[in-house]
Amino acid sequence: MRKPALWTRNFTLITLGTVISAIGGTAMNLALSLVVFDQTDSTWLSGLFAAVSMVPSLVLPFLLAPMVDQLDRKKIIVTLDYTNAAAYLVFWGYLLGNDFSYLAYMAFSFLTSSIGAVYSLAYEALYPDLIPQGMSQKGYAVSSLIYPTVTALITPLASALYLAAGIRWIILGEGILLALAASFELLIRSPLSKPASQGHACLRQRLRTYRDDLAEGLRYIRRERGIRSIYLYMMTTNATGQGAQLMTLAHFQSSSILTTGMYSLLITAETIGRMVGGLLHYGVKIPPRRRYALTRTVYQAYEISDAILLFCPYPVMLILRFLCGFMGVNTATLRTAAVQNYLPRNMRARINGLFSVLVSLGMMVVQLLVGALGEVLPYRVVALLFAAFSFSMIFLLIVRNKPAVKPIYDLDC
Repeated sequence: MRKPALWTRNFTLITLGTVISAIGGTAMNLALSLVVFDQTDSTWLSGLFAAVSMVPSLVLPFLLAPMVDQLDRKKIIVTLDYTNAAAYLVFWGYLLGNDFSYLAYMAFSFLTSSIGAVYSLAYEALYPDLIPQGMSQKGYAVSSLIYPTVTALITPLASALYLAAGIRWIILGEGILLALAASFELLIRSPLSKPASQGHACLRQRLRTYRDDLAEGLRYIRRERGIRSIYLYMMTTNATGQGAQLMTLAHFQSSSILTTGMYSLLITAETIGRMVGGLLHYGVKIPPRRRYALTRTVYQAYEISDAILLFCPYPVMLILRFLCGFMGVNTATLRTAAVQNYLPRNMRARINGLFSVLVSLGMMVVQLLVGALGEVLPYRVVALLFAAFSFSMIFLLIVRNKPAVKPIYDLDC
């Protein structure tokens, strides 16, 4: 029997589109954070800007996931990429004749974040269908390599371009790159689902169908204890990890020994770890029977690293972040491949949408708590407390629910 190949037409096209989008997205995320702080000189306004930009990821996935499950996902991502490209080009034109406006940038960020929230739903629901059968681990290994590699290469270039020419030309470049990504995605030959036709349905019928689809997604989460446990833990570790990152930044910025450059190198060490781990995962297939045990062990090691990081000498910090990047990308690849193949195809967007809402909500809550505690407690202690909480959730959600969780992680895909 002929061995299935990973780099089919569809997989190659979606990978090219993802790489191009990642290049522009990485540059824009850096440039937006820089320009808002540079122009306002206010951490509060910068934080408010970031918080408002997160609102779409809290609301839209929950509201629009059932619709995404009913429509052609390829058409959604192509349409949204072209729409986003147009938004960037229009905003570039606006900036040519206008000075910095906080409200204008916030409105633009809100718009592009809204488009991105829906795009992510459709992309995550479509991506598993573009990976050849039996190649999920390798496919998600490639996916997990894209953003760390792009981040390591593009961040210094984007910083230099911002300093030399400002944000306008980065915005123009992002608009062009998004249009190019959409053009590659347009060539994908995607498998089409055949939802029930609603072309002549009245508004009341459509709303009823929407409500029923959303309720079905919630019932599925309640029924599937394994999926629920995995998603709740991922919400916890993503949120507490974000909190630990904030405390790490504050610790470095307030230290008389540690510097901003050393903090950047810490991020680079983790990024390199992710790249190395992704390459290993691409070439080595982990036996299904060992995946649950490996994942559980890595989760524990990751939380311990977050807990002790700020108490360690700087060289040890670099080693810990490299190891966390290396381990984290492997477990993330295993989890994503297993969960996305476990979920029913016609419900992926709804379930992923609920997960996206949980993660965004968790991050916002933890950021507020971390910020408040950081005013009265040492940064290292705050990071330790949140890592300890996340460590306890491993036992409550992953270990205690092993009979429901293990079959998902050990799924051969």
